[in-house]
Amino acid sequence: MVTQIQAILIALIAALTWLDGAWLGEMKFREPIVTGALVGLVMGDIRSGVLIGAQLQLIWMGAVNIGPTAQLDIGTGGTIGAAVAIATGTGAETAILFGLPISVLMQFINTLLMSSYSGAMLIADKGIEEVSFKKVNIVHYICGFISFASYFIFTYLLMVLGGDVMNGIVNSLPNWVLAGLNGVAAILPGLGFALLMGIIMDRSLIPYFIVGFIPMAFIGHNLSMVGIIAIAISIAAIIFMLHKDLNIQNSTQKDVTIVDEWED
Repeated sequence: MVTQIQAILIALIAALTWLDGAWLGEMKFREPIVTGALVGLVMGDIRSGVLIGAQLQLIWMGAVNIGPTAQLDIGTGGTIGAAVAIATGTGAETAILFGLPISVLMQFINTLLMSSYSGAMLIADKGIEEVSFKKVNIVHYICGFISFASYFIFTYLLMVLGGDVMNGIVNSLPNWVLAGLNGVAAILPGLGFALLMGIIMDRSLIPYFIVGFIPMAFIGHNLSMVGIIAIAISIAAIIFMLHKDLNIQNSTQKDVTIVDEWED
């Protein structure tokens, strides 16, 4: 399915996704569109990697880790999903078939790893009390290396030992299952975008969304009268909101001026 070198490089990509948000800050290295491109580069088909990664990105666009909440491990799921899809010559439906379960499994493994570090955190706390930053750094790097190695080993073994199994699963799927997966692949990006809108969408942003979305939706097609009317109404709403905000700002400034004059 993949060569040894490809398996090592793919495992390295998956392991590096753990560093994003842990050691490297929020560099968005774990996003599927990035990992898909890197996997495509490793497997000699960067075009398919970018396309598959972009489709997975739409699905997981609303997956955000906030505080202690556990979301799907999109880094490993996107990496392995894209690798299997490219290796089998299929598309996003295969990436979803393998990527989603793996992202759930890896998040579970990551939760177990974080729980196992509770004893090490006691050592780090003691180092803080003793103002021994060397002890804290040692704990930090050891725990990080264990997580990095766990991600690398899991992905490598899955690509080497499970390659034939995953290839057999893909080849044995009946046409009706493939058709269903294609349908899911077409619907899930809409669900991912809806989840993202649920997080960031505000009533005041709806006109901006319409003005940006409708022209993109009609690329290559003639813009209908309904679309033109929607854009016109949205622009009018934007102008109204801006004018309203300006009046509020001017009114606030007048009130501040009156208060200052009264104090004088």
